[in-house]
Amino acid sequence: MLSRLKFWLMIGLLASNLAVGLLSLYVLRNVNQRYAHLLDRSVPTLNGLRTLSRELSAVQRLARRIVDPDNENAWADLLPQMDESSNLAQVHARDVARVEAFAETPLRGTIERYSREYDEKVDTFLALARARKLEDANRYNTDVLRPFHDSYQNALDDAADHVQQQGRDLRDRYAEDSRFFSSLLLAFAGWPLLAGLAAVFVMAVLIVGLLVSVFAPGLMARNRPTNDQAS
Repeated sequence: MLSRLKFWLMIGLLASNLAVGLLSLYVLRNVNQRYAHLLDRSVPTLNGLRTLSRELSAVQRLARRIVDPDNENAWADLLPQMDESSNLAQVHARDVARVEAFAETPLRGTIERYSREYDEKVDTFLALARARKLEDANRYNTDVLRPFHDSYQNALDDAADHVQQQGRDLRDRYAEDSRFFSSLLLAFAGWPLLAGLAAVFVMAVLIVGLLVSVFAPGLMARNRPTNDQAS
């Protein structure tokens, strides 16, 4: 009987260790997948926003060179470059605005609106430059195009802040889930210790009862008549 009990205890211990190992593997894989999703969601979006910001800055540098013909003799050759750069930035902005991070936020509409209106303002600037109205183009760049560019860049900064904050929130949630699963695994892995403590407690109660019945039988004898009289 004792050997069979030991056998089943060993089987239970091995099974529990196997279960803890499998559960640990599942938890680690789940955490790894979550962090991979977090990186796949945040890093490309931030890179896209930075790239778009550089493209817009390049468009503004071309505008500044075009309206300064004294320092840029071949300014007319810059017009198609500025037009192409603005169009590429608009396409890129649409791609950035459609990412998952902006799916349910007003930032998607904000980026799309800024990209559309900025491209329209660039076309207006280019029309003035092509007509050789460089003073008007310079005034338009100073009063309209550059301030709108600065507002556009601020909107992109807000979008980057949103992505970073979203990443921090997800990271904190994943860390909390990891702590919960770690505590669960620790509790599950410690069941043999808890079972041993429970067995020791039961054995202690039985030994105390046995000692009382052997060395202090008078207590039992005194309680028995009292119980009989009460009945």
